[in-house]
Amino acid sequence: MKNEENNKNEDIVISTREGYVFVVDDDIVFLTMIEEEVKKLLPYAKILSFKSGESCLDNIALNPFLILLDYNLSGKNIDGIKTLKEIKKSSPKTEIVMLSGIDDLKVVISSMKYGAFDYILKGTNVISNVRSKIGHVVRKMRIQEDGREKNKRLLFLKWFIFSLLLVLGIYSAWFVLFVK
Repeated sequence: MKNEENNKNEDIVISTREGYVFVVDDDIVFLTMIEEEVKKLLPYAKILSFKSGESCLDNIALNPFLILLDYNLSGKNIDGIKTLKEIKKSSPKTEIVMLSGIDDLKVVISSMKYGAFDYILKGTNVISNVRSKIGHVVRKMRIQEDGREKNKRLLFLKWFIFSLLLVLGIYSAWFVLFVK
């Protein structure tokens, strides 16, 4: 029994990533359910929930690394797509996963066109899909960070070799001029 449970959960990524995660949905029950799942997967993150796109945008200066955003928000002046566009303008590196009960390819394409990382259809598998997408976001960020670290090490190595060659060149010139 225990092995079966582990096999079911082997794709779940629990991350030590710190920073903000926003959950935005006007359905308070769904919002709470997703928030609780995010807390399990990202226990070191600070999770803030919002019932409107406006509230989310009012707090975007906190620079969340992930936003789970409802497509069909019933805000005063701003729906999910408008919220997505505004987030990407002010925080282009923030990963956004759209959530929606609308099973329409045009909606998915529109979300992706404006910068969503992915799109989750609300339904019976929404929790497992949220787990999976959070795992994908965390893995992508980890790969990007590894790439930046490799670039830093490569830059340091280039600088070190250049400096070493410069010192050897100066020493050789000094040796030729003054020792002979």
